[in-house]
Amino acid sequence: MIERDKKTSVALDELFEEVYNLIASAKRVPFTEKVMLDEDDLSSLIDDLKETIPGAIRDANKVLEDRKNIVDKAYAEAERIVSSAKAEAERIVSAAQADAEAMVQQEEIVKQANAFAAEVKENALRYQAETKEEADTYALETKRYALQYADQILEFVSDKMQSTLKELEANRASVEENRAGISDAMQDVERGNVQPQEQEAEEEE
Repeated sequence: MIERDKKTSVALDELFEEVYNLIASAKRVPFTEKVMLDEDDLSSLIDDLKETIPGAIRDANKVLEDRKNIVDKAYAEAERIVSSAKAEAERIVSAAQADAEAMVQQEEIVKQANAFAAEVKENALRYQAETKEEADTYALETKRYALQYADQILEFVSDKMQSTLKELEANRASVEENRAGISDAMQDVERGNVQPQEQEAEEEE
C-alpha cells in the first residue's frame, strides 16, 4: 500500500501521475492486455483526490475573492478621487464667487467666474463618469478572468476523473471476464471433459 501523509496537500497533477504510475506498474492479467490494480493503493489515491479536489475549488474561490477585493479597492479609490474633485470644484467656485463679490459684483467678472465654475464642475463630472466607467470595465474583466480560471480548474478535474474511471471500469470488466473463464475451465476439469495435460497445452498456446 502507498504510504502518504494525509496532512500534506498533494497537487492534482501529482495525484493523477500516481494513478498513471500505479496502472503502468500493475501486474498484467495473463493472455490479455489488462492489468490488475492493488485495491489499497487505488483506494488511497481516490481518498487523496477526494481531499485535494475541494482544496482546488477553494483556491479558485479564493482567486474570486481576491479579485473582488481588488475591484472594491478600485471603486473606493474612484469614489475618493471623485469626492476630492467635487470638493476642489466647490472650493474654486466659492473662491471665484468671493473674488467677484469683492470687486463690487462687476457683471463681467461674475460672468467669467460662473463660466469658470461651470467648466470646473463639468470637468469634475466628466472625470467622475470616466473613472466609474473604467472601474466598471475593470471589475467585469476581473470577474470574467476569475470565472474562466475556475471553469478551467473544474474542467481539468472532471476530465481527469472521467479518464481514470473509464480505465478502472475496463480493468474491472476484464478481471471479471477472466475469472469467469477460469471458473468454467476448472469445472470442465472436474467433470473430466479436459485432461490436465491438454489444459496446460491450451494455456501455453
